[in-house]
Amino acid sequence: MRQWQTGLTLAQSQAQSAHFPEMLGTCQQIISAHSGDANALLSVGSLLLNFGYLTRARDCFERVQLLAPQDLRAQMNLANLARDGGDHATAQRLYEALQIAQPNHPVIRRNALVNQEYNPAMTDAQHLANACAWGDWAMAQAGGLKARPPLRSRTGPSAVALLPLRIGYVSADLCQHTVGLFVKDVLQAHKSPSGGVGANAVTVFAYSSGQVSDWVSDAIRAACTWREVAGLDDAALAALIRQDQIDVLIDLSGHTAGSRLTVFAHRPAPVQVAWLGYFATTGLRYMDAVLLDEWHAPAGTQAQFAEPIVHLPGGRMCYQPVPWAPAVAPPPCLQTGHITFGCFNNTGKLNAGVFDVWSQVLAAVPQSRLVLKWRSLADEPLCDSIRMAFADRGIDPSRIELRPASFHADVLQQYADIDIALDPFPFTGGLTSCEALWMGVPVITWPQSRVVSRQTFAFLSAIGLVELAAKDAADYVHIAQTLAADRARLTHLRSTLRSTLQASPLMDVAGFTRQLEATLSDLHHAIKVQEEAQAMNPKTVLHVGPGHRQSGAKLPIGFQGSEWQEIRLDIDPGNEPDMVGSMLDMAAVATGSVDAIYSAHNIEHVYAHEVPLVLAEFLRVLKPSGVAVITCPDLQTVCALVADNKLTDAAYNSPAGPITPLDILYGHSAAVAAGHHFMAHKTGFTEKSLTQALQTAGFQSIASKRRASGLDLWMLASKAPLAEAEIRTFASRILPN
Repeated sequence: MRQWQTGLTLAQSQAQSAHFPEMLGTCQQIISAHSGDANALLSVGSLLLNFGYLTRARDCFERVQLLAPQDLRAQMNLANLARDGGDHATAQRLYEALQIAQPNHPVIRRNALVNQEYNPAMTDAQHLANACAWGDWAMAQAGGLKARPPLRSRTGPSAVALLPLRIGYVSADLCQHTVGLFVKDVLQAHKSPSGGVGANAVTVFAYSSGQVSDWVSDAIRAACTWREVAGLDDAALAALIRQDQIDVLIDLSGHTAGSRLTVFAHRPAPVQVAWLGYFATTGLRYMDAVLLDEWHAPAGTQAQFAEPIVHLPGGRMCYQPVPWAPAVAPPPCLQTGHITFGCFNNTGKLNAGVFDVWSQVLAAVPQSRLVLKWRSLADEPLCDSIRMAFADRGIDPSRIELRPASFHADVLQQYADIDIALDPFPFTGGLTSCEALWMGVPVITWPQSRVVSRQTFAFLSAIGLVELAAKDAADYVHIAQTLAADRARLTHLRSTLRSTLQASPLMDVAGFTRQLEATLSDLHHAIKVQEEAQAMNPKTVLHVGPGHRQSGAKLPIGFQGSEWQEIRLDIDPGNEPDMVGSMLDMAAVATGSVDAIYSAHNIEHVYAHEVPLVLAEFLRVLKPSGVAVITCPDLQTVCALVADNKLTDAAYNSPAGPITPLDILYGHSAAVAAGHHFMAHKTGFTEKSLTQALQTAGFQSIASKRRASGLDLWMLASKAPLAEAEIRTFASRILPN
């Protein structure tokens, strides 16, 4: 062991014992003695970052950048540090640069996705597109498209009793972590002799990929079949899951630290589900459901998800307090004479919008104070920036109290100092909000469009306190001001919130677990019925102009599953198509006979006046619920290259050689010169012109994408009107990223 590693072990022990001055001293000794050792500085910097000393950690990482400019570990840590400090623009920039440098690094990719959940500047469409890009990448890393494994029949020797549903939970957080604390009692309730009978009978496996084992791990280990899988790679873990004959595999991590979501890209189980530990779409089309509820996912939320949303009737999660939670203290305002607001959430959830609203709250409630608590508030420069944020908004910084990390029991005890909790946004509290409520502290929240912004709202809805959920910023301030002025109500809430929680669905572990089992059983059955129906009658996709079966174009990955049957239509009999014909003459295809059409780089090969005829043929052969997917060159992007005097420069390289803007405009020059005159381009499109052509032809709903990397347009158009959520979901599965 190197000398600095001995010192690091000592510093870790000091930190875990909350001896932070001693830890800082030990870290400084290592830095001073090993200032030229990148590994030593990275290790010390990571320890400092984990315990909230952001500035000291940044110094370590920046030294590493000078020592080893090609070592991207420092930049990755700096991106994580920027996120924890609430500097989301810097974090986003660093993650994007890292992904360019290391496009196949799984940790970089997942960290970038988690970061965007904290960033209020990211749109819902960007969230979905980036997640779906990850999903396509994960599938490619796993070896490409995988068929769904056969669904095991649950019919046993008796026609009355079904075989138990075999459920597998995958997580790195089956310990005293937010996920472990939420899931522990559910896994124990699965084992309850009073539940899980008949169709809802279950056998449970836990696949633990974490490094921590504690009292929560012990409780889960006793409740199910426990598998230690941290040492297994994705292929080996997938093989183990298949060996265990899991019917429904549940991911509890999403893209958070330690995630094994890439295993799900190997499709080791016939039904795969996302639940609990993440707060957005995974982006992986192999996920058959994401388990939410009506409060987290109201109408329209499906447009944000690649997975189908399945509502749990009693709520998305079930809360149980830790055994060391102290008794509820009286409202502190009765002694102090002023209201104390508080927030014990991650400082990465703070942003300018939060500071704006919280400053208005403090201005509306004279003499009130605000207590913020999180580990990174050990960092004095970050504390200074927070105080300055309030000062810039007219709030005396002396009204802001900033507290660093402490042991969990002490965190809960410090709710005795808080009258009203303020929820950040758009990333709201999860376990933090439940704990505040358990300690008798009402939480004011502002639910918005994304699931992550609606967590506290869901808890308040489950316990009948939806009036604490604001409609907008002004309402947030009004609710805080009104509640702060009502000392009698604060006192009543303080004394009754625990009993309210205990009587609510939020804490009904047995009821929640039975509903979860029923939901998973119903999902498994529905997919089995669907698979059997699709095997008897798969959907058809008409592939127009694909070329030869061996060397021609391939369908988009969204059309490659077992639920789709490809029918190939080509003008050249030598390509061995299923049907011979052209876009202008599809007489071989019956009217209303196909579910989808895929046409890649064909429509530019007809004259402009023939385009309506082509689209009319497409519309004719589609079933009433059918869709057409069309891709062609994007002349707007190509003409930008021409305007930049790059007409004959290579725009990209293809199997046929370099492709220039001239080739894209008029057809591949080499192919035309070789006598393949059908390769000539006779018209062209921009996003606007092709959209107008589809609308004029009679297509009802249209989704489009301009892809700069491919210099092409992609259009998805439906024969019948589709809800925005439907066409967005379809587009996310079919159109490339």
